[in-house]
Amino acid sequence: MSPRTLSVQNQIRSTTSGIEYDDTMNLSLAETLVNEAFLSDPTQVSGTLVMDLNFLRTTVRDIKGSSPFYNWFDPVGSTPGLITLSGARVGISNLQTFTGSDNDDDTTPDYSSTVFITQNGSLEQAIGELDAALVSVSGSQSGQIAKAKLIRAGGQVLEDTTIDISTPGAGWTVTGDVITWASSTDFVENVSVFYNGILQLPGASSSDNNDVYFVSTPDSLAFEFKIRTNDVIQVWKFPPV
Repeated sequence: MSPRTLSVQNQIRSTTSGIEYDDTMNLSLAETLVNEAFLSDPTQVSGTLVMDLNFLRTTVRDIKGSSPFYNWFDPVGSTPGLITLSGARVGISNLQTFTGSDNDDDTTPDYSSTVFITQNGSLEQAIGELDAALVSVSGSQSGQIAKAKLIRAGGQVLEDTTIDISTPGAGWTVTGDVITWASSTDFVENVSVFYNGILQLPGASSSDNNDVYFVSTPDSLAFEFKIRTNDVIQVWKFPPV
Protein backbone atom coordinates (compact mmCIF):
# COMPACT_ATOMS: atom_id res chain seq x y z
CA MET A 1 0.00 0.00 0.00
CA SER A 2 1.49 3.34 -1.05
CA PRO A 3 2.21 6.16 1.41
CA ARG A 4 -0.33 8.29 -0.41
CA THR A 5 -3.03 5.67 0.10
CA LEU A 6 -2.17 5.42 3.80
CA SER A 7 -2.34 9.21 4.10
CA VAL A 8 -5.80 9.24 2.52
CA GLN A 9 -6.90 6.51 4.91
CA ASN A 10 -5.66 8.55 7.86
CA GLN A 11 -7.55 11.60 6.63
CA ILE A 12 -10.73 9.52 6.36
CA ARG A 13 -10.21 8.14 9.85
CA SER A 14 -9.70 11.70 11.15
CA THR A 15 -13.26 12.66 10.25
CA THR A 16 -15.17 9.39 10.30
CA SER A 17 -13.73 7.30 13.14
CA GLY A 18 -16.38 6.12 15.56
CA ILE A 19 -14.08 5.94 18.58
CA GLU A 20 -15.60 7.39 21.75
CA TYR A 21 -13.95 10.15 23.76
CA ASP A 22 -11.33 8.74 26.08
CA ASP A 23 -9.68 10.90 28.76
CA THR A 24 -6.76 8.46 29.09
CA MET A 25 -5.30 9.35 25.68
CA ASN A 26 -2.16 11.46 25.75
CA LEU A 27 0.02 13.61 23.55
CA SER A 28 2.34 10.81 22.47
CA LEU A 29 -0.16 9.61 19.88
CA ALA A 30 -1.62 13.02 19.06
CA GLU A 31 1.66 14.67 18.19
CA THR A 32 3.13 11.99 15.90
CA LEU A 33 1.58 10.89 12.62
CA VAL A 34 1.97 7.11 12.26
CA ASN A 35 1.03 5.97 8.75
CA GLU A 36 1.27 2.35 9.79
CA ALA A 37 -1.28 2.91 12.53
CA PHE A 38 -2.70 -0.56 12.24
CA LEU A 39 0.73 -1.96 13.27
CA SER A 40 1.62 0.37 16.17
CA ASP A 41 -1.70 1.81 17.37
CA PRO A 42 -4.44 -0.65 18.35
CA THR A 43 -6.96 2.21 18.57
CA GLN A 44 -6.25 3.12 14.94
CA VAL A 45 -6.51 6.86 15.70
CA SER A 46 -2.88 8.01 16.05
CA GLY A 47 -2.25 11.29 14.22
CA THR A 48 -5.94 11.80 13.53
CA LEU A 49 -8.34 14.59 14.32
CA VAL A 50 -10.08 12.29 16.79
CA MET A 51 -6.83 11.81 18.70
CA ASP A 52 -6.05 15.52 18.72
CA LEU A 53 -9.54 16.42 19.96
CA ASN A 54 -9.35 13.82 22.70
CA PHE A 55 -6.03 15.18 23.89
CA LEU A 56 -7.34 18.78 23.86
CA ARG A 57 -10.49 17.70 25.67
CA THR A 58 -8.45 16.00 28.39
CA THR A 59 -6.19 19.03 28.83
CA VAL A 60 -9.06 21.51 28.98
CA ARG A 61 -10.81 19.32 31.53
CA ASP A 62 -7.71 19.28 33.73
CA ILE A 63 -7.37 23.06 33.58
CA LYS A 64 -11.08 23.79 34.00
CA GLY A 65 -11.70 21.31 36.80
CA SER A 66 -15.12 20.26 37.96
CA SER A 67 -17.69 21.43 40.48
CA PRO A 68 -17.23 22.81 43.07
CA PHE A 69 -13.53 23.46 42.42
CA TYR A 70 -13.50 24.92 38.93
CA ASN A 71 -10.12 26.26 37.83
CA TRP A 72 -8.16 24.75 40.71
CA PHE A 73 -7.00 21.43 39.21
CA ASP A 74 -3.40 21.08 38.09
CA PRO A 75 -2.73 19.68 34.61
CA VAL A 76 -1.90 15.97 34.38
CA GLY A 77 1.66 16.88 33.37
CA SER A 78 3.59 19.81 34.84
CA THR A 79 5.02 22.48 32.54
CA PRO A 80 8.53 23.73 33.42
CA GLY A 81 8.68 27.48 34.01
CA LEU A 82 4.95 27.87 34.65
CA ILE A 83 3.33 28.13 38.07
CA THR A 84 0.97 25.29 38.88
CA LEU A 85 -2.60 25.96 39.83
CA SER A 86 -1.95 24.65 43.35
CA GLY A 87 0.89 27.14 43.58
CA ALA A 88 -1.42 29.92 42.44
CA ARG A 89 -3.91 28.82 45.10
CA VAL A 90 -1.28 29.35 47.79
CA GLY A 91 -0.49 32.80 46.42
CA ILE A 92 -4.14 33.84 46.34
CA SER A 93 -4.68 32.51 49.87
CA ASN A 94 -1.76 34.64 51.04
CA LEU A 95 -3.29 37.69 49.34
CA GLN A 96 -6.61 36.99 51.05
CA THR A 97 -4.88 36.86 54.43
CA PHE A 98 -2.92 40.03 53.65
CA THR A 99 -6.07 42.00 52.71
CA GLY A 100 -8.35 40.44 55.35
CA SER A 101 -10.60 38.65 52.87
CA ASP A 102 -12.54 35.79 54.48
CA ASN A 103 -12.69 33.48 51.45
CA ASP A 104 -13.14 33.36 47.67
CA ASP A 105 -16.75 34.57 48.01
CA ASP A 106 -15.89 37.63 50.17
CA THR A 107 -16.41 40.70 47.98
CA THR A 108 -16.25 43.62 50.44
CA PRO A 109 -14.07 44.56 53.43
CA ASP A 110 -15.47 44.62 56.98
CA TYR A 111 -13.88 47.48 58.93
CA SER A 112 -13.63 47.41 62.72
CA SER A 113 -13.94 51.21 62.89
CA THR A 114 -15.92 53.51 60.58
CA VAL A 115 -15.32 57.00 62.00
CA PHE A 116 -14.06 58.23 58.63
CA ILE A 117 -14.42 55.30 56.26
CA THR A 118 -17.54 53.66 54.82
CA GLN A 119 -18.34 50.13 55.90
CA ASN A 120 -17.97 47.61 53.04
CA GLY A 121 -16.28 50.20 50.85
CA SER A 122 -13.30 49.05 48.79
CA LEU A 123 -9.76 49.42 50.09
CA GLU A 124 -9.21 52.09 47.44
CA GLN A 125 -12.24 54.03 48.70
CA ALA A 126 -11.22 53.66 52.35
CA ILE A 127 -7.69 54.92 51.70
CA GLY A 128 -9.12 57.94 49.89
CA GLU A 129 -11.47 58.67 52.79
CA LEU A 130 -8.64 58.35 55.30
CA ASP A 131 -6.46 60.64 53.21
CA ALA A 132 -9.22 63.27 53.11
CA ALA A 133 -9.69 62.96 56.87
CA LEU A 134 -5.95 63.29 57.43
CA VAL A 135 -5.91 66.54 55.47
CA SER A 136 -8.60 67.94 57.73
CA VAL A 137 -6.68 67.13 60.94
CA SER A 138 -3.18 68.00 59.79
CA GLY A 139 -1.65 71.14 58.36
CA SER A 140 -2.20 73.95 60.88
CA GLN A 141 -3.29 71.34 63.42
CA SER A 142 -0.25 69.11 63.09
CA GLY A 143 0.99 68.45 66.62
CA GLN A 144 -1.27 71.21 67.94
CA ILE A 145 -4.64 71.51 69.63
CA ALA A 146 -7.53 71.37 67.15
CA LYS A 147 -10.07 74.10 67.84
CA ALA A 148 -13.63 74.68 66.65
CA LYS A 149 -16.06 77.50 67.50
CA LEU A 150 -19.87 77.48 67.35
CA ILE A 151 -21.96 80.63 67.80
CA ARG A 152 -25.69 80.32 68.37
CA ALA A 153 -27.64 82.81 66.25
CA GLY A 154 -31.06 81.19 66.02
CA GLY A 155 -32.72 81.20 69.44
CA GLN A 156 -32.63 78.78 72.33
CA VAL A 157 -31.49 75.18 72.18
CA LEU A 158 -33.07 73.10 74.94
CA GLU A 159 -30.98 71.14 77.38
CA ASP A 160 -30.06 67.56 76.40
CA THR A 161 -30.39 68.43 72.71
CA THR A 162 -27.81 66.61 70.56
CA ILE A 163 -25.45 68.98 68.75
CA ASP A 164 -23.29 67.71 65.89
CA ILE A 165 -20.46 70.20 66.14
CA SER A 166 -19.39 69.92 62.48
CA THR A 167 -22.92 70.22 61.03
CA PRO A 168 -25.22 71.51 63.82
CA GLY A 169 -27.88 72.73 61.40
CA ALA A 170 -29.69 76.05 61.00
CA GLY A 171 -29.10 78.79 63.54
CA TRP A 172 -25.41 78.10 64.07
CA THR A 173 -22.21 79.62 62.78
CA VAL A 174 -19.33 77.15 62.73
CA THR A 175 -15.64 77.94 62.20
CA GLY A 176 -12.30 76.31 62.91
CA ASP A 177 -10.92 72.81 62.63
CA VAL A 178 -12.64 69.46 62.11
CA ILE A 179 -12.81 67.69 65.46
CA THR A 180 -13.79 64.08 66.10
CA TRP A 181 -13.64 61.66 69.00
CA ALA A 182 -13.47 57.90 68.84
CA SER A 183 -15.40 57.07 72.03
CA SER A 184 -16.88 58.48 75.23
CA THR A 185 -13.53 57.90 76.92
CA ASP A 186 -11.75 59.85 74.19
CA PHE A 187 -14.26 62.67 74.65
CA VAL A 188 -13.85 62.85 78.44
CA GLU A 189 -10.06 62.54 78.44
CA ASN A 190 -8.99 64.50 75.34
CA VAL A 191 -11.71 67.07 74.58
CA SER A 192 -12.27 70.38 76.35
CA VAL A 193 -15.55 72.28 75.88
CA PHE A 194 -15.91 75.96 76.78
CA TYR A 195 -19.26 77.73 77.18
CA ASN A 196 -18.87 81.51 76.87
CA GLY A 197 -15.23 81.11 77.85
CA ILE A 198 -15.88 78.88 80.87
CA LEU A 199 -14.46 75.34 80.86
CA GLN A 200 -17.21 72.74 81.22
CA LEU A 201 -17.06 69.48 83.17
CA PRO A 202 -17.40 66.60 80.65
CA GLY A 203 -19.31 63.38 81.13
CA ALA A 204 -19.42 60.04 79.32
CA SER A 205 -23.25 60.22 79.24
CA SER A 206 -26.19 62.23 80.54
CA SER A 207 -26.30 60.05 83.66
CA ASP A 208 -23.08 61.71 84.87
CA ASN A 209 -25.04 64.97 85.36
CA ASN A 210 -22.04 67.05 84.32
CA ASP A 211 -22.08 70.25 82.24
CA VAL A 212 -21.58 68.64 78.81
CA TYR A 213 -21.59 65.00 77.80
CA PHE A 214 -20.73 62.57 75.01
CA VAL A 215 -23.60 61.51 72.74
CA SER A 216 -22.01 59.65 69.82
CA THR A 217 -19.06 59.47 67.47
CA PRO A 218 -17.62 61.19 65.58
CA ASP A 219 -18.61 64.60 67.00
CA SER A 220 -21.97 64.77 68.78
CA LEU A 221 -22.45 66.17 72.29
CA ALA A 222 -25.17 67.72 74.47
CA PHE A 223 -25.40 70.20 77.34
CA GLU A 224 -27.31 69.83 80.61
CA PHE A 225 -28.63 73.39 80.22
CA LYS A 226 -30.15 75.66 77.57
CA ILE A 227 -28.04 77.34 74.92
CA ARG A 228 -29.21 80.87 74.15
CA THR A 229 -28.80 83.31 71.28
CA ASN A 230 -25.26 84.67 70.95
CA ASP A 231 -23.80 81.98 73.23
CA VAL A 232 -20.35 80.85 72.14
CA ILE A 233 -19.20 77.24 72.35
CA GLN A 234 -15.55 76.35 71.85
CA VAL A 235 -14.34 72.77 71.47
CA TRP A 236 -10.68 71.85 71.77
CA LYS A 237 -9.24 68.44 70.91
CA PHE A 238 -5.77 67.65 72.22
CA PRO A 239 -3.37 65.61 70.07
CA PRO A 240 -2.37 62.07 71.11
CA VAL A 241 0.38 61.90 73.69
